[in-house]
Amino acid sequence: MKHFKKWNFSLSIYMCDILFDFYERNELDHCCALESLIGGNFHNEEQKEWLKRFNDVWERVEQRDININSKEVSNV
Repeated sequence: MKHFKKWNFSLSIYMCDILFDFYERNELDHCCALESLIGGNFHNEEQKEWLKRFNDVWERVEQRDININSKEVSNV
């Protein structure tokens, strides 16, 4: 990971690193991908599409984490 080196690896943290890099490379304000889509925090359609795809993957990763945590709690 490039920007969040002090954190333990997780898919969510890795995705934060990817989003951070996207904002830096494209000189955009840093916020969550969904807020960027809603607020128009992009310069062109390519960036908008990237944010849509990123947000879709983010939601899947988030649901995966919720499912894993639910299984862990039910096994206790």
